[in-house]
Amino acid sequence: MSHETIAAVSTPLGEGGIGMVRLSGESAVRIADTLFRSPAGTSLARADSHTIHYGVIRSGERTLDEVLVSVMRAPRTYTREDVVEINCHGGMVATRSVLDAVLGAGARMAERGEFTKRAFLNGRISLDQAKAVLDVVQARTSLGLEAAIDRLGGRFTHELIALRSEIAAVLSDLEVEIDYPDLDVHIDAIEPRIDAVATRVAELLSKAESGRLLREGLTIAIVGRPNVGKSTLLNALLSEERAIVTSIPGTTRDTIEESASLDGIPVRWIDTAGLREAEGAVEEEGVRRTHIAIDRADVLLLLVDGSERITADDEGILALKPDIPSLVVITKSDLPSPWRQLPGHGEHTVIRLSAKTGRGMHALHEAITHRFVRGEIPTRNSVLLLDTWERDLLRRTGEQLEVARNVADENGQPDMVAEELRLAYRTASELQGIDVSESILDAVFARFCVGK
Repeated sequence: MSHETIAAVSTPLGEGGIGMVRLSGESAVRIADTLFRSPAGTSLARADSHTIHYGVIRSGERTLDEVLVSVMRAPRTYTREDVVEINCHGGMVATRSVLDAVLGAGARMAERGEFTKRAFLNGRISLDQAKAVLDVVQARTSLGLEAAIDRLGGRFTHELIALRSEIAAVLSDLEVEIDYPDLDVHIDAIEPRIDAVATRVAELLSKAESGRLLREGLTIAIVGRPNVGKSTLLNALLSEERAIVTSIPGTTRDTIEESASLDGIPVRWIDTAGLREAEGAVEEEGVRRTHIAIDRADVLLLLVDGSERITADDEGILALKPDIPSLVVITKSDLPSPWRQLPGHGEHTVIRLSAKTGRGMHALHEAITHRFVRGEIPTRNSVLLLDTWERDLLRRTGEQLEVARNVADENGQPDMVAEELRLAYRTASELQGIDVSESILDAVFARFCVGK
């Protein structure tokens, strides 16, 4: 571990009530002490751990700002190193001047995520918990925050420890059979234990898929011909008048995007321009952007006006992108309809609603969650916030366990089964940050902001 003391601004740059400059390393207290002046004559070098001190930061003869300085001594700190936090006034000039003074006194500018990386390398948190720090910062819904806090508390780490322990226990029994074949240890007794571990991995993967929705969210495009109620539906989904609604067809000439939570899942809703034969360059550009939105979408809401007869434009819209999950939404259900059954909707789920009265909105929510989270509303206990790398490692662990189970079933050779279990054990270890390459760690912490 580097002996350098690092420093960075740990609050967002810009105007605000408070700005904070954080230092970590063996010289953190000494560097801060050279800059700090207290009316009471307090020396930070002699200050007790976890104490706060009032004073000013000076550079030479110039006073930079009035501050409160927190002193926290190793190992009871975020990084398990000496940590100093200088709380000054918010604002780019004040905060930057304090940081420049700290850097001039001997600290080095921290790299992205370096504080959290030091916490991991110094054994305070696991790699899983380090990633959870970023999940907390980037949470977009209350459910996402709850899941991130659970992960930060070690929920997934405990799962991994139990997983590796069981694989190690099975390996231990196999090693006994390999080294002492006369002892009463049989491969038949091993197979159910491998099955149990593989089942647990499958459960974790299922929770990770729900977590993927919380982390990445869904992009849902609202598509239809002009004046079918796309903008009215968007306003109803957002519970605000975000899009202009008139009786004139073609009011929306561009895509409108807004984010909102749907049963705890982050959703980016896209209201699009009406699809029809374009009349003029402006409408043609709107139609082009609608097709771009359709290509970006995870889900399509295909809107049909229930108060009018089906048109050729409607039929073309219902035939859009069969490879993208779609729901057919019959709008204006509060008005009389000239038809009872929507012809030729194929495998589409059909929802009737009135965005004006709110009837059918709950059914639309349920249809989306049923399609994408198997009808279950996610809870903090049913999701794991894993990234693509972690999901891949977990998937590989499950595959290696399955291979071990098949080898045991087919030929019962303990040494061959043990080799497959060793692979599974090593893969699960990577998830905990054990024997992970430096390049992987750099990629993980590069996603953090500098001050974290």
